[in-house]
Amino acid sequence: MPIAPPPEATLDHPPMALMDLLGRMRSLTDQAGFTGTLPAIWQCSDESQMIKKALFGYVFDCPSFDLGRVGALLDPTRLLTAGHHGHDIVILGGSHLGAHEEDGIGYVARIHGQVAPCCGMLQRLLHEYRQVYRRAAQLISVKRDVTGILIEIPYKYLFRKPAGETARIQIHLERLVEGEALQEGSLGKVYRLHPEIAGRHPGVVAALGAAPQPIGELLGAQAFSFIKKVNYDSLEPRHMLESSVFPYMPEVVTARHPHRRLCDITTWRQFHRLAAYLTDSFDSGDRNILVVAGLTLDHSVKYNTFIPQFGFWMEQGRALQARYFGPAELNALLSAQPVYRPPHTFLEYAGVN
Repeated sequence: MPIAPPPEATLDHPPMALMDLLGRMRSLTDQAGFTGTLPAIWQCSDESQMIKKALFGYVFDCPSFDLGRVGALLDPTRLLTAGHHGHDIVILGGSHLGAHEEDGIGYVARIHGQVAPCCGMLQRLLHEYRQVYRRAAQLISVKRDVTGILIEIPYKYLFRKPAGETARIQIHLERLVEGEALQEGSLGKVYRLHPEIAGRHPGVVAALGAAPQPIGELLGAQAFSFIKKVNYDSLEPRHMLESSVFPYMPEVVTARHPHRRLCDITTWRQFHRLAAYLTDSFDSGDRNILVVAGLTLDHSVKYNTFIPQFGFWMEQGRALQARYFGPAELNALLSAQPVYRPPHTFLEYAGVN
């Protein structure tokens, strides 16, 4: 069983305007005595993220160093180079999501007026798994008879299958049914629905009648897993993203907001990868390092807000005393800071008189 990521509700905090977020980060680092501060950012290479990158450099009066790739993949080894470009380091990163949601997918308006999924890389990864799950949720059926709630599972979900190039569902029968099969159905075998499943969805179960209905949301993440030949050795971005989130895809496809859940889990995985690198592998010397990770909401390609979710703070290179902040602690820490405003205009920062 994979380690459970933070629950959805704990990551859902009010978004901050970018200049408020960055201004609070600047105040925090100023109070902590950061010097020679280099801003570094890991985020998707989407054009919607470039305003954030520019404002980050503006607030810290230094163009930001790039640690990210498409899909908000992190390359922590780039910090080796970053360490030669500044002394103390402040890092901002995480996945991004179109602020307008349709059918569980975040969308953003592109510059040519068309609306598209965003983050597109994560949406394309999600699509394959979501389609497989939705097919199973339609083909597995439930109904009520005089003895209780019955579930019919097609044979295609009962037979063990080897991992292939595309995702498949493997049902965990002991978590979905109670006891042995009662009879043969038209497509597979008929069982009694596990009482724990019924107990988690009393409203859905109460509405069932004698006619078979698709199982739908009763097919929860605990009742199945995905099987697929995942390429853990590839350096291609899609493979790297897939290998990092594959164990969590049942939870993602059954979430109320699947695209957002995938973004949050990706940020969570990449943040802890960065934190482990900073404490275990990076020669930090006596540097101060602040990391703020979270979800960027793209309202348009020119306007973003940011939800802080994970924080890391290491003072004077003391890795064993590094502090970690969960969503509530990080938001409280940032909200307590005054909003720094640069004393010069953006054009002056850009060298334009």
